[in-house]
Amino acid sequence: MYLSRDDMVALCSLSELIQLSKDEMGSHYDYQATEPDWVLIDRAIEYACQVADGYLSGRYALPLKQTPTLLMHWCADIARYHLHKRRINASELPKPLQASYDDAIKLLSQVRDGKLHDERGAYQVRSRGKADWSGY
Repeated sequence: MYLSRDDMVALCSLSELIQLSKDEMGSHYDYQATEPDWVLIDRAIEYACQVADGYLSGRYALPLKQTPTLLMHWCADIARYHLHKRRINASELPKPLQASYDDAIKLLSQVRDGKLHDERGAYQVRSRGKADWSGY
């Protein structure tokens, strides 16, 4: 796992996780909840980590020995998006949430394609080399 419950609480908030995971109880919503439904949170974390593994598996031996911080953030964005989709239609998702999810998937794609790679626990972007602009 690239993401823990504590990471999710730190990156989102406990109150957001409660709102996203507590479903209706009987005929009314449980507004007094002080803890999220950790089973649902764990499923979202597992889903996000499996999505990441799908992108990483062609490039790295899994499981990774060390989890880069960026990977934790990407998984959190995917898990958070997944939890929000339980509540609202994907077309109504807040734009920053959609953008974070899209960025996470884009960056994982770049890792998969070898355009972004891990060096000493941090992802680096590879370029084609320096262009010779001396004649301009």
